[in-house]
Amino acid sequence: MNKGRGGVGMKSALILVLTLPLLAGCAAAGAPVAAAAPEPTQSSSPSPSSSAAVPEIATRDANIGSAQTAATVAPVRLSIPQLNIDMRIDAMGLDGDGAMALPDNASDAGWYKFGPGVANDAGATVIAAHVDSRHDGIGPFSRLKDASTGSIISVAGSDGSTVDYVVTEVRSVGKIDAPMAEVFDRAGDPRLTLVTCGGDFDSSTGHYIDNIILTAVPAGT
Repeated sequence: MNKGRGGVGMKSALILVLTLPLLAGCAAAGAPVAAAAPEPTQSSSPSPSSSAAVPEIATRDANIGSAQTAATVAPVRLSIPQLNIDMRIDAMGLDGDGAMALPDNASDAGWYKFGPGVANDAGATVIAAHVDSRHDGIGPFSRLKDASTGSIISVAGSDGSTVDYVVTEVRSVGKIDAPMAEVFDRAGDPRLTLVTCGGDFDSSTGHYIDNIILTAVPAGT
């Protein structure tokens, strides 16, 4: 995702259908991203400039409840040695437009705090970040597309624990086709899902056309 892009809008209802543009939107910095589920994007990232719109990641429609999963441990830092990525993780909810909120800086990642956290026994732990921003330029998540299957991702939890994950898949998906229900799934085997924007940058809309989605599973499983 890119800096300034919005996140997932959240209502006070127990279950909420969100159109999270987690990775689909990638709009100009400062412009809110319509509520939609995150979509992966490739990266043909243009060199950011103070005048250029900074794309953000959008998400697709997804049924996402606002109630946080029980006994979850918040991830606070993420490291991917193969890609030279070491990022702080902030807990993020939904913005006023019903999209998953993201840190403004492309150098920081956001964890969807209403989903599974570190070492949960089921569901996807979703962490997303802008692919670039006016302030930071090209961000660390711009390298997600280059991750190799089998690469190790270490996620530190707020309780001092560290969980290692093994990359199983990296894919580029058009924002329109992004599998939001799968990305934000709270059931099924435990896994880590990283999302950002990618693909070509559409200057007419100020967004990247794709989302990059990386999936990893706990090491040793």
